[in-house]
Amino acid sequence: MYLVAILLLGWGTLVLSTLVSERDFHYSFWRTIVPVVLEIAIGCGLVFRRRWAWILGVTTAVVFIGEGLRRFLFVHFEYEWAVALIDFFAPAIIILVCLLPRRARRAFLGDGQADAA
Repeated sequence: MYLVAILLLGWGTLVLSTLVSERDFHYSFWRTIVPVVLEIAIGCGLVFRRRWAWILGVTTAVVFIGEGLRRFLFVHFEYEWAVALIDFFAPAIIILVCLLPRRARRAFLGDGQADAA
């Protein structure tokens, strides 16, 4: 769990640092920054084992999957499928893997035997 939470923190921090380096803080900046800050908050909460991180993680993953499906099905730009995959589906899957119980996470990630705890 810690490895995936640190991966989530690292990715969020990298995206946040590139977004902050932009000079224009207009509407699209704020629309992009909110999911990144949520990812960072979930990663911090999971590293410190806070219950609110689990609730926030499930809610955020559901919203990310819904927004990714909306963009994938109804928004028809040239590379919108890649944006939906990278910006919404991948973080949602990473968050959900973080939230899985230990046995299920080991079975999902293929870390040897799922029954050995």
